[in-house]
Amino acid sequence: EKQVQIIENLVQAGVSALCVAPSGSREVVSAIAKANQAGIPVVVVDTRVDADAAAAAGLKLVSFIGSDNYQGGRIAGEFLVRESCGTAKVAILEGIPGHETGDSRLRGFRDAIAASPGIRVLASQPANWERDQGFTVFQNLLQAHRDLDTVFACNDLMALGALEAIAAAGRDGHIRVIGYDALDDARKAIAEGRMDASVAQSPEEMGRLAIETAVKAIRGEAVPAEQMVAITLVTREAAGAAPAR
Repeated sequence: EKQVQIIENLVQAGVSALCVAPSGSREVVSAIAKANQAGIPVVVVDTRVDADAAAAAGLKLVSFIGSDNYQGGRIAGEFLVRESCGTAKVAILEGIPGHETGDSRLRGFRDAIAASPGIRVLASQPANWERDQGFTVFQNLLQAHRDLDTVFACNDLMALGALEAIAAAGRDGHIRVIGYDALDDARKAIAEGRMDASVAQSPEEMGRLAIETAVKAIRGEAVPAEQMVAITLVTREAAGAAPAR
């Protein structure tokens, strides 16, 4: 609701172009429609607008700039399969239910582990992208499933919250932690051996492309409908340190 209000205010202010990273894939549609009506070009970044809702509203989007969240989830799942030799008991910390980004990461991860029957998902619960909820939710999961040995969090804030819950339970070094976004705090935790991996999706490149694309749209230049940035897996070994395990 706050993002919709911000967009509507920018439309009324008469901005020349708009770059939007949707907080809600469907909820943002009405605000973008107002930008369309005002003739303001819209560049969507990181999270796609829901395709059905966009089609129903007749939205016109200049370009989508982001990474393949499904593939990122697959990369995280494939890492788990390799590291665990196909045997693990997993908890998943989901983002906001119905959010395209989190749903795609979750689907990719589940598809990657589907062929490994020794990898069991014991619990999968939302922690709404937040660090404090990651802590609370995973603390409860640790108590409910004492044999957990792995957590996959759909973003690093939740993963970092899970790390705090692991430390509070005195289980440092006993639970594999895989995150997404490769935030600075997550990279530090990986370097220290407290976290195993995180998927990096080049947010700086997304931002650069978004502004370049917006400027081109203002000038009336043609731009690609989609511009995808690379994703990589950050691990302690890949960073040049000795493996944590």
